[in-house]
Amino acid sequence: EQRIAQETAIEPQDWMPDAYRKTLIRQIGQHAHSEIVGMLPEGNWITRAPTLRRKAILLAKVQDEAGHGLYLYSAAETLGCAREDIYQKMLDGRMKYSSIFNYPTLSWADIGV
Repeated sequence: EQRIAQETAIEPQDWMPDAYRKTLIRQIGQHAHSEIVGMLPEGNWITRAPTLRRKAILLAKVQDEAGHGLYLYSAAETLGCAREDIYQKMLDGRMKYSSIFNYPTLSWADIGV
């Protein structure tokens, strides 16, 4: 309480309630999964981009999504979890990602690049 009142930064290795740490790991993990899974529908359209310029834009967007996901997985690891564990939780359905990526991208317009 005192550190919060003093607006002192709280680092990942600092003490925090276990439930709070678990919640942070879950939220960061789900965000990371959404970034990685979000690449999939966009990646399907790289070879079908209508112009070279659009392809370059889409490649950059997919690369950004990958970087964001990896950065977030690293952030979750600083809180004490193993990356493999949160991967497995997603694969087992025990950790989610944004459901918007479950919808098909049937046309270039669905990608919006």
